[in-house]
Amino acid sequence: MPKFYQVDPQSISQICSDILKSYQVPEEDAEIVSKSLVEADLRGVSSHGVIRLSIYLKRIEKGIMKSNPNIQFVKETQNTAVLDGDYGLGQVVSQRAISRLIQKMKENHLGAIAVRRSNHFGAGAYWAMQLQEHDMIGIAVSNVEPLMAPPGGAAARVGNNPLALAVPAGKEKPIILDMATSVVPLGRIVAAKSKGESIPLGWAVNRLGQATTDPDEVINGGNLFPVGGPKGYGIAVMIDILSALLSGGAIGPDIHSLYQDFNNPNDISHFFMAIRIDAFMDPRVFRESVDRYIQYMKNTPLAPNTNQVYLPGEIEILNKERNLKEGITLPAAVVEEIVSYAKKASVSSDLINKLKVSPLDE
Repeated sequence: MPKFYQVDPQSISQICSDILKSYQVPEEDAEIVSKSLVEADLRGVSSHGVIRLSIYLKRIEKGIMKSNPNIQFVKETQNTAVLDGDYGLGQVVSQRAISRLIQKMKENHLGAIAVRRSNHFGAGAYWAMQLQEHDMIGIAVSNVEPLMAPPGGAAARVGNNPLALAVPAGKEKPIILDMATSVVPLGRIVAAKSKGESIPLGWAVNRLGQATTDPDEVINGGNLFPVGGPKGYGIAVMIDILSALLSGGAIGPDIHSLYQDFNNPNDISHFFMAIRIDAFMDPRVFRESVDRYIQYMKNTPLAPNTNQVYLPGEIEILNKERNLKEGITLPAAVVEEIVSYAKKASVSSDLINKLKVSPLDE
């Protein structure tokens, strides 16, 4: 059996959507989730791609992630809102927030929506990028279950809360920052496990606080290291405040593990903010300025054994351009798991057969 498969992006997106529909997820919502997962894989962020589908399905089966939630705006002003996700799929809840925010920004220069009672929303860049497509600077953050200890602490108190910002450019590629506040996101460790790989020392510790290279020891009760020590911890705390405290959402022990707790909803919170560029200057002038800034960074004298300087998000954009042509590379175990779910969902055999473009040994 090959270690990896190169798969067709359109086929796997449709298959994931069909599987979700078999779990009573409405068609439009199923497409929202599958599109966001495949987009992550196209960008080379496999930790937030279709590898996540199985955990979503398991949580839907347990009734702790709702396939058809009652999502409601519980407080709203001209340019802000609080959205209650009713424990729906995080991508569905987030798309509702982003769509409303884009609508609000037609009449406002600054806007923000805080979200509570949601679930894992995939890659943060996916939401910030939607905002930058409308001549706005987009910001997306989320809290997650405690995975990092405060400096000097011996127990996890804050999540490795992700932060994403997207800035439009002109002729150049947009600048897109998407980072966890830990050295690596938990999804990287989950991805290593799916490939049967160990992880480097310095990424995480086991439940005893000992440095480990075993992904299982991290997933089963371990903690992650904050990026930059106190700095990463401090950013994570501020994201807790923006997402959870501002929305009335859960924090600390009231947030439940996506992978370990199958009795309670994940219960995480998000925060999305948009800044309309024309509130400050002509968007065309701004994009030209971003282009010049990108060229300034690109013209940095290179260190030995370096080919070029990349801007945040550039590598992911190049990955997408390549993967749209060549297909997405996924671990064979992930592909076979999706095929198994697809067969149970009675997905068209013709569609399943189109999935595996080619096997790869490495």
